[in-house]
This record gives sequence, C-alpha cells and structure tokens, in this order.
Amino acid sequence: MRVIEIFRSWQGEGPNAGKEAVFLRLAFCNLRCSWCDTKYSWFGGTEMSVNDVYDAIMKIAGNVRHLVVTGGEPLLWRRELLPLLSLVKAQDFFVEVETNSTLKPGELVKYVDEFNVSPKLSNSGISVRLRVNELAIRDFVTSGKAIFKFVVDKPGDIDEVLWFINKFSIPRDKVYLMSQCTTREECIAKDEGITKPMAMKLGVNYTPRLHILAGGFR
Repeated sequence: MRVIEIFRSWQGEGPNAGKEAVFLRLAFCNLRCSWCDTKYSWFGGTEMSVNDVYDAIMKIAGNVRHLVVTGGEPLLWRRELLPLLSLVKAQDFFVEVETNSTLKPGELVKYVDEFNVSPKLSNSGISVRLRVNELAIRDFVTSGKAIFKFVVDKPGDIDEVLWFINKFSIPRDKVYLMSQCTTREECIAKDEGITKPMAMKLGVNYTPRLHILAGGFR
C-alpha cells in the first residue's frame, strides 16, 4: 500500500476528539474537495508491505492502543487493510477509519470499531453524482459502527445535512457537524455563528477541530 505518513498525535475531531492515537495516512483519493486540508495525500506516498506498516505502527505506538486510518481515501486500500487491521486488532487496538462514504466498507466492518463517515455537501465543489453513493452510505448506517461528520460552511448547508439524515435514516446522535475552517479565528467565528446553532436546531452533535483550535498537533 502507499503510505503518506505514520505518526502519533491526538484525534482532533468527532466522538474521540482529544484521545491519543497512532495515525496511518494512506495515499490517493477519489474526490478532490476544494477545501481539503490534506491535498498532499492525493499523490505520491511510499510503497510499503502490510507487515512493514504493522511494524511501523507498533514501533511508534508505545502504550497507545488507538489507531486512526485516514487519507486520502483509505477504502481505496480495502484489500490491504483487511490483513493489516486483523493484525492490529489482535493487539487490542481500537480502530477508527475515516472515509468519504463513496466506497462500501465490505469485510472491513469486522475489524473497525468506528467509521468516521464524511459525506460531502455541495460546498466541497464536487458534483452529487461523484460524492453520493447511496448503497455505500446505507451499508455504513446498517453496520451500526458509523458516525457521520458533515463539514459546514454556510447556514444554507442545513438543508443538505437534513436531506442526508432523512434519506438514509441516520440516527441524530450519530451525526456531527464540523466547521469548514483553516485558522483558529475562522473556526471560532464559524463554530459560534453557524455550526453550533445549526447542531442545536437539528438536535445533532457539534465537533470542534482541536488540531486547529489548540495548535501544536495535527
């Protein structure tokens, strides 16, 4: 598989925000969101075997038993992730996989504790034909292992978020809204002016972007 980086840090978003974890960032993505903050993952990377990736994870993990697989779009490497996550789970890791919801999870459901599913809204600049895979989204919902994280940019995004909730019967306690922002000041302004009020109106969760708000980690 093609690996961009393996590092130890703290989860900055979602229900596990603030928890220390090993991050495995894989290369390539099947979408090109306009606001993507990891565009460097779209290309390149280092070719590594499953065993080499496992050894690197274990070397950096120390006493941490939490793995976040991110990208790029990690499910492009579903075949390679199956044996890797089988090995990791044998070491009592909690495994999160971040995904844009356009690819079905398949057998990964066996080894993943939580899918952080981020269906893209029109603010991503991606056409609905490319960013919405109804069958994949339904698989994530029925897995019972998914939370759904929506990137919010403007008040009008509420209609699209509500469409996803109703269309796919997503439980509201599994929905998280997150501001589209790149600086601490922008995050605070959007959190207070748009994202938190929208979350309250919809009866869903708000998640900060701790790595931007706090700084000093990624």
